[in-house]
Amino acid sequence: MKIKQYIENSLIDMGLTAGETNIYYIIFQAKNDAVDAEYLRQKTRLSISGIYKIINSLVDKNYIIPIKKDRSICYVAVPLRQVSQKIQNYGRKFIRMAERFSELDRLSGVSPDSEIFEGNSMADYYLSIPHKIDDFIWCVGSFEAVMNFIGPETEKGFIRSRIKRGKKADAIIFDNSQYSKELAGRDISEKRETKILPRNNYPLQFSYLYGDTCLDFYKSYDDKTKVLKTDSLDIARARLIQYQTIWNSTNG
Repeated sequence: MKIKQYIENSLIDMGLTAGETNIYYIIFQAKNDAVDAEYLRQKTRLSISGIYKIINSLVDKNYIIPIKKDRSICYVAVPLRQVSQKIQNYGRKFIRMAERFSELDRLSGVSPDSEIFEGNSMADYYLSIPHKIDDFIWCVGSFEAVMNFIGPETEKGFIRSRIKRGKKADAIIFDNSQYSKELAGRDISEKRETKILPRNNYPLQFSYLYGDTCLDFYKSYDDKTKVLKTDSLDIARARLIQYQTIWNSTNG
């Protein structure tokens, strides 16, 4: 599912109408540029009265803010992280909703061509990755998260498939779990080199980089494992530089 659709579906789930979601997303995509009602009419082909009805609703719900610009009233989107912070103040029963807004805020900043996978067949998705690796894969993050999200048997299948296809790996591990120590001990037999940077407090997430593809695995607000997939030469190059810098700066 594309990021835009994922965010829009989530906002509808949390009470916005389809029209409100569409207008909010258009205003958000304008980033720091305030947009007026005529701009929104051109983007949606709604009537101007329909546009103002949705605008007034979004202002009342604190999703957008009106500002004065060049003698006209324009609108900017409230960042979803601010919506999250406000909801947190409503009490404990709103914490889960606030966490969902926090997730959407993180996702709203990624490439619009990125996709979210959140299906029930996570094991099949994970085991398909070795078939897509051209030559080499970077594995970066918490290996305890791999065990937590994917499970030992699926991870063993992933490694067997990668080895069978002759694809090597480098792993940068940001935890000090027993899983990670055992992983590093199998480096030679599993065609991998591992560097461990022990952390007592670390996020349970991990990323893979192969070719121009970046995969980010994380647990969402509802405790489901999800994968953010981005195919981008520029983003992949930036990740590669980052990973190589970390790799070369540590003896872990």
